[in-house]
Amino acid sequence: MPVDSGLLTISQVAARLPGTRGAGRVHPATVTRWILVGCPARDRRRVKLAAIRAGSRWLIRDTDLQAFFAALAADAPPGPPDKPDRTSTERRKAVDRATQDLTRMGA
Repeated sequence: MPVDSGLLTISQVAARLPGTRGAGRVHPATVTRWILVGCPARDRRRVKLAAIRAGSRWLIRDTDLQAFFAALAADAPPGPPDKPDRTSTERRKAVDRATQDLTRMGA
């Protein structure tokens, strides 16, 4: 079986990606978390980074890394809003509060 030269270790992937908040690069534990747990995508599904387990290390194809980021960046399909509308009880309480505020202001 030929060795794929397009395989990267977790450290190599981390070194390729810029960090946040002043960090020079992404921490290797972050890449491991992407493999094991994944990240939430815009459409609320979990996207995991595809990787190959080789002994005690993970190997990642460059194409899998690109597919991972493409899946995270994909637009969410139209659907219900993130936050549900207020219930009728919540609306009634808001109206009551607003009425009380207006009464206190003399309106």
